[in-house]
Amino acid sequence: MNMNVILVGMVAVVSVVACDQNDTDDISRPAPIKVSVNAEKVVRSDVQTWLFGEGTVLAIKREFLSFESAGRIIYVDPNVKEGDRVFKGQLIAYQEKNSLLENGTGQEKMLSHASVRDAKANLDLAQKTYTRFKKLREQGFTSQQEFDEAEVKLQQAQVAYQNSKIIADESRIISPMDGVIARLNIKQGNYFLPSQVQFTDEAGALSTVPVVIIDPSSFELAVSMPSLYYQQLSVGSKVVYQQGGSQSISITDQDRQSYIEGYVYSISPSIDPNTRTFSVALRSTQGAENLHDGEYLSAWIAGPVAKNALTVPIDSVRFENNKPYVFKIDKETNLVSKTFVTLGLIGKDNRELVSGLSLDDYIVTGGRSRLTDGDLVYIINTPASGKAAEVLP
Repeated sequence: MNMNVILVGMVAVVSVVACDQNDTDDISRPAPIKVSVNAEKVVRSDVQTWLFGEGTVLAIKREFLSFESAGRIIYVDPNVKEGDRVFKGQLIAYQEKNSLLENGTGQEKMLSHASVRDAKANLDLAQKTYTRFKKLREQGFTSQQEFDEAEVKLQQAQVAYQNSKIIADESRIISPMDGVIARLNIKQGNYFLPSQVQFTDEAGALSTVPVVIIDPSSFELAVSMPSLYYQQLSVGSKVVYQQGGSQSISITDQDRQSYIEGYVYSISPSIDPNTRTFSVALRSTQGAENLHDGEYLSAWIAGPVAKNALTVPIDSVRFENNKPYVFKIDKETNLVSKTFVTLGLIGKDNRELVSGLSLDDYIVTGGRSRLTDGDLVYIINTPASGKAAEVLP
């Protein structure tokens, strides 16, 4: 009887101890920690590539105007300064050996060189002499030799007059086109020497040529591109310019207020053997009013495009030993798996997916630096490519 009581008591004690042990195991085993992440879905979209270049933008139409001979500058239009608009045929400056004819008003006033006046007088005299001898010859009152001599003198006077006008033109500066004064490097009273002008480089010319006129309605940017880009470019491709030398193609709302767009105008078929680059000329089509002659610009040129391709966000990709991978989320368990992928073209915000994932797979885009293969995650955002109901708990 007593023995049975003892056995029952021992069994009870053992059961209690076992229960306590189980409770202790439950308490000591920590619950899995969920890592908060942002996620997006694999979707189909276009992937537009962009090729980067930079350089100095210049007005397509620009004229460097100078005097052809030495001389003191006695006239510079007092109403013309840098930034002012001028018109084709407008007189800007002239040298001392020119004088102004006063027998006219407005557009009838012309510059005249002393030799031009002398040559014109000789031409008028030769013309009258020739006309007189022609009439006399017709009436038989003069010899053929005298008539021929008058004709030769008229031809000589005509040549002398044309030459004198060329010399006169070399001592004055007249705008050859409608445009804007970009540089005015002369002052009335200064003495000009042709040797002062430096044409060896752009900067030297801009600071020494008497007058530079540009047409600010259209600009061209010449960029040097690596030879590996040659097959990726084509004439007519879209170009987006960015000021400030930025290497990011991101365009904010503020940037759009000064948005500058253009196209590929020409592509050189020759590759520089020293730099392994080729020249590409880009021209503006929109926003030229925001450009300045001589400004340093960045340019993004549209390259190859993948249409309706599987894509992943550009910030979802990591690399291990130069091999790209993403963290794929299991929709049932919320566990992530490290998945290596094959990628194609790179766009502004996305990358072409060649293999490794399927349409609508969930991948981690934010918080991935804290992840390891097999971690449990919690999605804190609503993937832009899906609905709120599809967000994993």
